[in-house]
Amino acid sequence: MSSGLKDCEGPKCPEFRCLKKCLRIVRRGDKVMIICSLTNDACIGAKCQFASCAAHALTPEGKCLRHGPERETPSEFDIIKEAKKFEKEVEKVRSKLKKIGLEDYL
Repeated sequence: MSSGLKDCEGPKCPEFRCLKKCLRIVRRGDKVMIICSLTNDACIGAKCQFASCAAHALTPEGKCLRHGPERETPSEFDIIKEAKKFEKEVEKVRSKLKKIGLEDYL
């Protein structure tokens, strides 16, 4: 089992797909339910053998890879590394402009 992954939300997720295209939205009293027309019962989501994910993020255990722990941590942005890369690019442009006599334009 994958640890730290959330369970698939089933038909509540916009990426969830039924391969048999049997999902129907019905109202029962004041509730809105998603019914499987094969079983005439509520959709069981990722437990169903016809469940699929449009984002290809559904594991065989019914976990969602889109909302995993590696996705929740923000990527680190190192400003010093980015500044050094930018300076190298500026030096390349400066040397090319100097060769053609246009170093004053930078």
